[in-house]
Amino acid sequence: MSSTDPPPVDALTPGEQRYLRGVLSRHLQAGPPVTNRELTDLLGVSGASVTGMSKTLADKGLLRHERYHGVELTVRGDRLARRLLWRRCAVEQCFANRLGIDLLAEQAARIATELDPAQIAVLGDCASLPCESRCEATAPADCDRL
Repeated sequence: MSSTDPPPVDALTPGEQRYLRGVLSRHLQAGPPVTNRELTDLLGVSGASVTGMSKTLADKGLLRHERYHGVELTVRGDRLARRLLWRRCAVEQCFANRLGIDLLAEQAARIATELDPAQIAVLGDCASLPCESRCEATAPADCDRL
């Protein structure tokens, strides 16, 4: 694995995945850096939780964390966060398109963490997403699912 290749999705805990998706989502909405306050508000967690997870993800090479400044995704972190966001969208859209079930984003994300790549690919095929295997949005206007 090169220094820019992200780790496999299943190498992260569901909590780590949630934070990465949150950082990407907030980054797309307001640009970097993403502050601890923005993450506490978005994810509904404590500041201490955000600080601890930011350090964990920075140690894994997925975020750059600067105290009192916020966090930014590294190239590896951005690639992984986009795969995670796409997986969530694939589950969400497939449930809506095929089953008529509107999942909350966090419900879809939890389901996505339990599925292997082949299962996610099947859901992606039925989801009718504008991108393939990773989120390609650069701004909220690019995708109504952000």
